[in-house]
Amino acid sequence: MALETTDLFRQDLSRALGLHQLTPAEIKKVQGVVYSIARDIAELCEENDIPYMLGGGSALGAVRHQGFIPWDDDLDLNVSRKDIDRLCDLIEEKYPEKYYVEAPLRTPGYYSSFAQVQLKGTTFREYLWQEDGKCGIKVDLWILENVYDNPVKRRIQGLLCDGGSLILSCIRMHKEKKGFLHLAEGNKKGQRLIKIKSAIGALPSLTPWWWYRRVQHAYSMCHDENSKYVSFPSGRKHFFGEMYERAKYCDTERMKFEDSYFPVTKDYDNYFHALYPGDYMQLPPPEKRERHTLYELKFKDEETD
Repeated sequence: MALETTDLFRQDLSRALGLHQLTPAEIKKVQGVVYSIARDIAELCEENDIPYMLGGGSALGAVRHQGFIPWDDDLDLNVSRKDIDRLCDLIEEKYPEKYYVEAPLRTPGYYSSFAQVQLKGTTFREYLWQEDGKCGIKVDLWILENVYDNPVKRRIQGLLCDGGSLILSCIRMHKEKKGFLHLAEGNKKGQRLIKIKSAIGALPSLTPWWWYRRVQHAYSMCHDENSKYVSFPSGRKHFFGEMYERAKYCDTERMKFEDSYFPVTKDYDNYFHALYPGDYMQLPPPEKRERHTLYELKFKDEETD
């Protein structure tokens, strides 16, 4: 997408600003926290017959490293739309004092298109405007959506999803323009993209919840649980770039991840080629490795680092 800023923030802007980059020891400690969260979620899924699997870089870590990618500091799990609310309910019921859950159309003021399970008492502040208690060390739950078999309906669904995702991104850019421009200091390309997206988002930002509901409806508009295709419209490659054959993608095998085994799609070769151009088994050079840079990191029962 011409106005895509995700990779820019992951690799360029925050590094140029000189924010705190996690040390190897901090990365290892964060990995331990998110791994523990993921184990709790996986246990609930298995106890309640909720299909799930590792996604994104976590799935790649299982295949390439039998655990975390060494410099990775998060963990992604994929869950279907029909199961996401039930899973969030189960987490809140079993761990009310342990985890804080945010999910689309469920959490007031939450405008992301994936769910998060955060460990209470921790802080992983990537942006200055994140509220205390709502930016903990976390596991992301990405929502797998049904896709229409009819090619015309599928095209309409995809255009609505990708167009809506762009609008939501522009709304966020407009609402937090000052903070994003701060992140983009010294980067002309980044500042130009932020200003363009902010301008696009100015009018929709007057009714953000209306837009957010419309986009979530577009994501979940197909209710056929046996459709040929599925997609992650909220993913990095968006609706068409992350559309997979259901039978192949949802057929999983358990693969070693640290000292446990997690489900991973058997079709991981096609999945990784869609997400990571080139030879995904080769380690990227250091300058291409995605890393979070933080304003604040705090582990449970510790002072702010």
